[in-house]
Amino acid sequence: MPPNLAQVLNTLAHEIRTPLSVSQGYLKLFLDGRLTNVEDTRRAMEQTRQALGALATLCVDMGKVSALAEHGAKGVPAHVPAAEFIANLRSLDELKDAAWEGDVAGRRAIQSANYRELAQAVAIAAKAAFDEDRNAPRTLRAADGGDLIVLAGTPVALPSLQAGPAAPNARAVDFAKGGKGLTLIWAAFVLDRHGVQTWTDAQHRASIGFRIPLVQA
Repeated sequence: MPPNLAQVLNTLAHEIRTPLSVSQGYLKLFLDGRLTNVEDTRRAMEQTRQALGALATLCVDMGKVSALAEHGAKGVPAHVPAAEFIANLRSLDELKDAAWEGDVAGRRAIQSANYRELAQAVAIAAKAAFDEDRNAPRTLRAADGGDLIVLAGTPVALPSLQAGPAAPNARAVDFAKGGKGLTLIWAAFVLDRHGVQTWTDAQHRASIGFRIPLVQA
């Protein structure tokens, strides 16, 4: 399930608070005359510019989340071979530092009106999981069976993650956690629209699994 309204609003409030406080703080220093030289003023204005840019990005993300929540994906659903989906996923910048394992073949496919959007959502969620432990090696494993399974985590986390969302150590993914803007919330809506199950392993925070429904191509 995607985050509910309360989680979206709490995340939005958290994400707005930091850049807004930064902007107000530097502007107050300027108005109080405490920026005493050109270099200090330039540095303060640059920090303010970056903070306002973060607010502008949040406005764009709010529009994307709102449109997706209200109207869903646009276009006519098509069957996309699972191997083509994985190839697109592997090309995304969010996963460029990850090592890949496994192979996807066969005639089964993902049904999606926008499979590239789905791949982007998977990549965003996987990168957020990886970022929980920035120094650990990043590995992704893909396999197709009844469904397409994509696992992301450290090599030591993958065996327990492989046990699936019903395993004793499996936990729900918190897509509303702070520090990621509304990007993760957008990803949660996209994944939910495609019927994708997600889970993480309680012993390995830097891990996430995706079970993506497949149909006969």
